Amino acid sequence: MTRKRFFWSLLLAGVMSGAQAQQTAVKAVADGHYLGAKQQLERFLDEKDARAKGEGLGKSAPDLSSEDAEALMLVCDYVLNAQGTADKMGKWTTKHPLSQYAEVLRVFRRNLLVKEHRFAEALKSFFEDEAAGVSVETPLAYPLTGLSDEAYAYQEVLYRLAGEKLYDEGQYERAMTYLEAGEKTRTSQYKLGMCYYRNGMFEKAYNTFVESAGVDQDEMAQNAWLHAGIAALQIKDKSNAQKAFLAASKMDAKSSIREQALYNYALTLHEQSSPNTIAVMEQFLKEFSASQYATPVSQCLTEVYMTKKDYSKALQAISKVQTPDADTKADKQKVLYNLAFQELNKNHVDKALNYANEAIALGNQDAEMYAESYYIKGDCNYRQGNYEMAARDLNTAINLGQQTPNRKLKNNDYAMYSLGYAFFKQQKYNAAIAQFQKVLALPDVNASMKADIYNRIGDCYLNMRSYDEADANYATAKETYHALGDYSMLQQAYIEGLRGNYDKKIEIINRMNAEYPASSQGAKALYEQGRAYVLSGKEDEAASVFSMIAIRYPNSEYAQKAGEELANMAANIAMQDSIAAAQDSIATEEAKAPVMEAQKLFNEGQYQQAEQQLNKAIDDGIGRPYWLARAFVLLSDIYAAEGRAVEAKQTLESLKANYKEEDDIQTMIAKRLEGLKN
Repeated sequence: MTRKRFFWSLLLAGVMSGAQAQQTAVKAVADGHYLGAKQQLERFLDEKDARAKGEGLGKSAPDLSSEDAEALMLVCDYVLNAQGTADKMGKWTTKHPLSQYAEVLRVFRRNLLVKEHRFAEALKSFFEDEAAGVSVETPLAYPLTGLSDEAYAYQEVLYRLAGEKLYDEGQYERAMTYLEAGEKTRTSQYKLGMCYYRNGMFEKAYNTFVESAGVDQDEMAQNAWLHAGIAALQIKDKSNAQKAFLAASKMDAKSSIREQALYNYALTLHEQSSPNTIAVMEQFLKEFSASQYATPVSQCLTEVYMTKKDYSKALQAISKVQTPDADTKADKQKVLYNLAFQELNKNHVDKALNYANEAIALGNQDAEMYAESYYIKGDCNYRQGNYEMAARDLNTAINLGQQTPNRKLKNNDYAMYSLGYAFFKQQKYNAAIAQFQKVLALPDVNASMKADIYNRIGDCYLNMRSYDEADANYATAKETYHALGDYSMLQQAYIEGLRGNYDKKIEIINRMNAEYPASSQGAKALYEQGRAYVLSGKEDEAASVFSMIAIRYPNSEYAQKAGEELANMAANIAMQDSIAAAQDSIATEEAKAPVMEAQKLFNEGQYQQAEQQLNKAIDDGIGRPYWLARAFVLLSDIYAAEGRAVEAKQTLESLKANYKEEDDIQTMIAKRLEGLKN
């Protein structure tokens, strides 16, 4: 048996005195022999208790007090992991708060509480010790010097737990101190990062968040990346901010965090004018259309598309916002207006009108766009011939324009000008004149527009039979802008014709043709000149002019009209000759017979035979003007029945112009001409 084992066997056998036992026990604690030390301390306490009861075990008092012995026994139990030691230590330190061993036992007790996962009790003791100034910083006195490391064993854990508890309570500044000194875990680092973040220490926050996130994909890592990105933005590190937001946006741990991360990622891309901006923003609006961030994202995306003038995609983007605010509605109104304007420029009137109506339906979100949308709507209705609606829309646009920051529409002059035209097209001539005069009073109206307005005012007066006023305005139009003078002169010539001044009409048209040889009004001018010759009885000159139209302007509407005039002239000549011959005819019955015979053939549907019969009778001479006229009426019926409407019309118009008697012939002519219109 070794000396050490023999030594301990003597202790166990109880051969030593009480004084020796206490000395041996203390030394055993100092040497780390805690089991033997505990047994000797138990014996010492038993003997002391016996002496206290007078059982004759000796009169000398031991050097070791009972409370110290108990304290050392608890130290032994701590090392030996004896069950219930933490609770015993709690009671002992409460009973002996001034003992030299009180502080170390409090430290050991909270260590045990941590080991037993009784964290709330451990933290309560930890904070109480701190408040009382209990510290493990001072080296332990004999015989516990060998347990100095044990005193520190759970210090970092306790600092971590304390820091996390303070963080959870919102005491971020205090928590930061403990977390910095405490054990490093993912959770503690995340909370430390949040402490830095909340205290404005953004560079430390960024680095700590990145360390906390690591390569994990859980909610804490996702939130760490999100806040790392925000912290990086605070220190102007946009590159790392973008990387952090991207990392968080790729995780699916929590949708709300991903929403914020994707939003911030989109904004950083937008600030850098990245080509990926549109794709990321479109993705955000697709996934988070009800988000509180949907509005700013849609605004940014709309701005991008508006810059590119891709208004259709801008509308698609902004329409994805489920609960648009006032700013979003204003942006949408602007997009719709631009779409309407774009389609109108392509002459897609129906599409333009639809977009304008959608913009107006949003209400007065943007005063300028609201007013301008009414202008587009008015323009569309005018082009579609809805002049009353156009006038209403244009008037609304002009009035709303006065409520915009610029106090008028961008196209205010044209809106007022178009409103005048809308009144003119409705034949509201007084209203049109008043509106056109308002335009003339505006500053900076160009000469071309002024001249056109004077021409329209002239047209208004002409339609109201105020020839002098009309003539004066046409003259002013020509003086204002010479390029539009051909129309002005032609209208002046037309007025002279209405007054019966055919020679003057002809003279004005001659001057117009000389002054404007390439005029777009050339065909119409020649036609009006030809009519003036007809009405003044100068048929040869008229025929020459009408023939000239067919040569110069073969594809114009006036070429056909000139042909009809030439046919009428020929018919008139034939009719005049026939009527003159009829004056010398004999009996009425002789004049009547061939006409009635032809009427019978017509009634039987023998149109060709009836026409031959009439032409022969006319050539032979029908002796009464009335029956000659009836012959021409029947000829017109034959032409109409055979689908020869132009010849039928020419025959009737020639008869109307040359037959002067007051009888039923005029009624027959009028009835048939009306039928030919339908």
